[in-house]
Amino acid sequence: MKKRNYYSVLLVEDEMFLRQSLVRSINELDDIFKVTAQASNGEEALQCMKKEDIQIVITDIQMPIMNGLQLAERIKRQYPDTITIILTGYAEFNFAQEAIRQDVFEYLLKPVDSEELHKILTKAANKLGQVDLTSDVDSFGNYDSKEQVDYMVNYIQEHYMEAIDMGMMAEQMGFTSAYLSKIFKRYTGTTPVKMLTNIRMHNAKKLLNTTNLSIQEIGKNVGYPDQFHFSKTFRNVVGMNPSAFRERGSEE
Repeated sequence: MKKRNYYSVLLVEDEMFLRQSLVRSINELDDIFKVTAQASNGEEALQCMKKEDIQIVITDIQMPIMNGLQLAERIKRQYPDTITIILTGYAEFNFAQEAIRQDVFEYLLKPVDSEELHKILTKAANKLGQVDLTSDVDSFGNYDSKEQVDYMVNYIQEHYMEAIDMGMMAEQMGFTSAYLSKIFKRYTGTTPVKMLTNIRMHNAKKLLNTTNLSIQEIGKNVGYPDQFHFSKTFRNVVGMNPSAFRERGSEE
């Protein structure tokens, strides 16, 4: 599968200054998200989607010509793999709840909190990572065992920061999880789960030594949205918790 450098975001908001502020926030938030298109109403948004490969749409509810709920419904029919996030104020909260019932992925309340924005976009990226995997493994049956293992190694290396479901991967390849681990270990000397964990820990240690990111942020960046789970796994693999590892590095 071709490596995706970032997820393209379409921002739909009729208030220009708010739209520009959100563009800056998203582009500065994380390298895996990039606003590649903007629109001021639903019709403009659909025109953008015809021209651009969009994975995430963030849209206001109240807009002229075509509102956000109408746009979300069109996206669901025409671009079912695209994730739609509703942008709403407290006065429109009932509309947002209705949108969720209609399969809109999530909603963001105005004024947008950067931490909540990051949380929801990360959740969307994890969901999109599973979509990418599902669409790509359809061709696995044409590969021999070594090629399948090579693919898995590359996939883990490129997507370690996302949620990777080894059970689903095994199922899509026509294997049981136990058999997949067996052939993976035959060629690599380790299991898929252990390789994924080791790659995550390697990158976590690098971030601990070279950045000032918080422990929680580092955990999210290497595939652990839950800080407690990240710290527990880090301690089990490395032998000390992330904070102690960072302090030790600063003393060397």
